[in-house]
Amino acid sequence: MTNALFSHFARRSLIVVIVAAPSRLGAQFVSAIDVSSRSARSVGAPWLNQLAIAPAARFDAARFSLDGRWTALRTEHGRLDGGGGASASYYSPTYGGLQLSVDGFAERVLLSETFAVSRAGADARLSYRRGARGAWLGREMVADNKATSLSAVPRMSGGAWQQLRSAVFTVSLSSFSSRETESVTRAPVVPKASGPFFPDTGIRQENPVDTMPRPDSTRDGRNRSWNDAELAVHWGRGRLAFRGVIGTRFFAEQQPNELWAEAQGAYSLSPSLALIASTGVHPSSAAYGISRARYVELGVRVAPSALLRPRLPRGVRPTAAAFEVREATDGRRTLRIRVPNARTVELSGDFTAWKPVTLTRAGADQWEATLPIAPGIHRLAIRVDGDAWTPPPGVSAVPDEFQGTVGVIIVRD
Repeated sequence: MTNALFSHFARRSLIVVIVAAPSRLGAQFVSAIDVSSRSARSVGAPWLNQLAIAPAARFDAARFSLDGRWTALRTEHGRLDGGGGASASYYSPTYGGLQLSVDGFAERVLLSETFAVSRAGADARLSYRRGARGAWLGREMVADNKATSLSAVPRMSGGAWQQLRSAVFTVSLSSFSSRETESVTRAPVVPKASGPFFPDTGIRQENPVDTMPRPDSTRDGRNRSWNDAELAVHWGRGRLAFRGVIGTRFFAEQQPNELWAEAQGAYSLSPSLALIASTGVHPSSAAYGISRARYVELGVRVAPSALLRPRLPRGVRPTAAAFEVREATDGRRTLRIRVPNARTVELSGDFTAWKPVTLTRAGADQWEATLPIAPGIHRLAIRVDGDAWTPPPGVSAVPDEFQGTVGVIIVRD
């Protein structure tokens, strides 16, 4: 979200090469740094060019995740500024396909070269998954330091997704509302000591004609509402990753009905270096007086390939797209699973005494573990992002003794 809003200032782009070293600790912590040139143009304004340096870090676990990002910007006029934020998310266990996630965040968002908004809020989403498809409902509450009469108050959101191998399609709808206020000046008649003195007491006579106006702010009761809908595709395979979004605003009061679009791509040059590019149009914001803006960005990302593409929207729960077993050395086998943008992937089988084993990231959407597995028939199951245990894709499934299903593989000499 923050990344998208920052792109309001992006301008025509140049590739910038830097030397940096991403860090990695275990299987769940990853960090990255982007260096890019951005160009953006609002309606009626000239193009503005900016150099952006954006470090980021992520920690993922089955039940929670942490994200942090900061973007330092330098314009062609030498102005320095920046923005970013941090978020923490909790994911509940699943019950009958249902899962609750709660996210808290704080951020500083640049909406133009000179206008920044600090925001904090929370977002709760209830999602349902059945196979490779599902839906979610959410409620968000946000407070900012630049609130206006048209600033959005608690919003409702919903969406659905469908996964086709490594591609995930999402459609979402967010409903916003606000209540305008107006300032009313009330002038009650209040006695004011402005008349002549009484000769016997020396007290000034009260003159009821003079009044003391008292300003008062009241709500005028007029609701303003609008709705945003977005259709997006998230795809990645091998060295490539792509995200495309088409959005529209409709049934809007005191805001234009409009269309916007965005495309982001990344190409991995090596296990820790990728080219990144994005372009599109962002919608206007009546609350802050920000007009539509076109932008383009081009740069490099120094990061593990696990960060080749951005996160899926919260509420989307991906499933494994592919599974394979390869022979290693000394009687060991490498089990590899491909999952679009997973946080964690676990495996359990008779060859682990049914104890969960956390797989390590081996590339974009790739997770693997090398384990001693004797030749023969084995049963196993996998779990993605702490969700339910399921058989790996492409293998035979049989019932287990716990009224679930597991996969069956044959390991040959």
